[in-house]
Amino acid sequence: MRILRVAQHLYPDTKGGGQYHVHAMSRDQAAMGHDVTVLTTRVDESLPRVEETHGYTVLRVDPGISVIGNDVSPAVARYLWHADSDDFDVIHAHSHLYFATNMAALKARLGDVPLAITNHGLYSQSAPERVFRWYLKTLGRWTFDQADVVFCYTEVDTEQVSSPLERVPNSSQISSQPV
Repeated sequence: MRILRVAQHLYPDTKGGGQYHVHAMSRDQAAMGHDVTVLTTRVDESLPRVEETHGYTVLRVDPGISVIGNDVSPAVARYLWHADSDDFDVIHAHSHLYFATNMAALKARLGDVPLAITNHGLYSQSAPERVFRWYLKTLGRWTFDQADVVFCYTEVDTEQVSSPLERVPNSSQISSQPV
């Protein structure tokens, strides 16, 4: 399977649970024989734009501008615009809170590549909860609605991601699954 994984940042470029999750899943799926490419923003100019590591490919693009810790990257949008089913069997984006995932949702809406989204929590610590409640009723809802499947960590998140999509708790999301 040819997987395009979309994540704002990646371990070890930046440290964090979500970043490590993306790395570990990519590493494990590559070890199983999947062709994995991670599209992420470049946090340090000294990092290579394209790198093969742990069996998968990292494609780092310019971050654009940062708004409340969110890279709004035209380069991510351009890459996704040109990606199609000849290149990838699935797009797997991480966290509905990032521009990159919003762009992956737009690609799913306009394109022909299925989209999976891993929800790493409905709210962020970078803005007040009321902002995220509004977001979840607007762009966040729209982003989830474009996905073919949404993976959630908790039952609470699963209940709040109410759409006609299949929802799989994180305990069922193991590295041996293709998405």
